[in-house]
Amino acid sequence: MKFIIILLSAFVLLVPANIHAVSSMVQPYRLVDGQTAGVLPRGYFNAGIDVYAARGGYGSGLLFGTHVGLTNRLTLGLTYGGEGLIGYSKNVRWNHYPGMAVKYRLFEEKFLTPALTLGFDNQGHGGPVSAGEFGYDGYLYKSPGLFVAVSKNYLMLKVIQIGFHGTANYSFEEVDGVAWPNVLGGIDIGLNDELMFVVEYDFALDDVTGRGKTAYGLPWYGFLNMGLRWAFTPNFHIQFDVRDILENKTRVHPLTGERTPTGWNRALKIMYISKF
Repeated sequence: MKFIIILLSAFVLLVPANIHAVSSMVQPYRLVDGQTAGVLPRGYFNAGIDVYAARGGYGSGLLFGTHVGLTNRLTLGLTYGGEGLIGYSKNVRWNHYPGMAVKYRLFEEKFLTPALTLGFDNQGHGGPVSAGEFGYDGYLYKSPGLFVAVSKNYLMLKVIQIGFHGTANYSFEEVDGVAWPNVLGGIDIGLNDELMFVVEYDFALDDVTGRGKTAYGLPWYGFLNMGLRWAFTPNFHIQFDVRDILENKTRVHPLTGERTPTGWNRALKIMYISKF
């Protein structure tokens, strides 16, 4: 963790001398799980599948979703999925309810100021969990709920696009026991016109399941996620993600009552983007 912090700090210190602020680039709609200020243009839609490793003997989980740009500022989305559809599991577990997303881009990005988007998203990730294991009923990685996102793009060496993103959110999972909002920060790096690397850190201020965590609001027990996106055509892209690289997320062991890490969570996203 110390190495990662030093590396990111050095990167932030070195970048400003070699980058230029730009306002014409398009932000990604999402990093790994974290929202950005990016929205779909009017008349565009996406349709995608998230494939992840399910827990509890359910094999693999699938999350289907689609989003539509109603205007250049307003995007609506709908997601739903389940676990056990693929693999050796004999059981299928569907999500308790569909996910709904609304994003409104309040301010466009300018040369000196970031874009700002307000939104709501009740779709979590990693599959449903129970209070017996995690202390709450919801998703392994909580849904954002109400959120505000800011994004700012830069161009490094006139070739590499770099986007900085920050989100503050208030999840409605475990809402009766948590008064803390949450914060997430991330970066996307467009290596060329096909490949993009994304990294985000979920401070998990509203989650007490971090390893060694004894209270809400402790940012050093958050979740570090990374992903690599390949746009092999202008309309299709795939992304390989790794969640919780630091293995901070824990569950209560049903026999011993001790907290044990859930481990890395590897996932694959397949996305199609087009215009009506």
